[in-house]
Amino acid sequence: MNSKPPFRELGRKSQKHKLKAGIKQRFNGACAYCGRTPQVLTLDHIVAESKGGRNVISNLVAVCNRCNLSKGSLPLWQWWQASPWWNEERAIAVAATVLICALKSPASATLPLPPS
Repeated sequence: MNSKPPFRELGRKSQKHKLKAGIKQRFNGACAYCGRTPQVLTLDHIVAESKGGRNVISNLVAVCNRCNLSKGSLPLWQWWQASPWWNEERAIAVAATVLICALKSPASATLPLPPS
């Protein structure tokens, strides 16, 4: 019995790896939220899936474990502004990145807008 997955599955894994790598490079390997450059970055849903966020590129950013665990499923702007590493310049960069991704793929957009 052959234990290797079919070729098309290997291709899908390769595409997923490229997608993750691209998301992680949006902020040059730094956490999108605090700016630290840890050895390991995880993907975070800006709008948590449990709150209706989707698993789409415009809703994903690379963050450090500290930020990911601290944020949990809280709304990004609520959590971030209460965090000691809140930075308006970084917030604008995250919002711009999300908007650019949403414009490239409007059917899959999830825009986390700050409260008015």
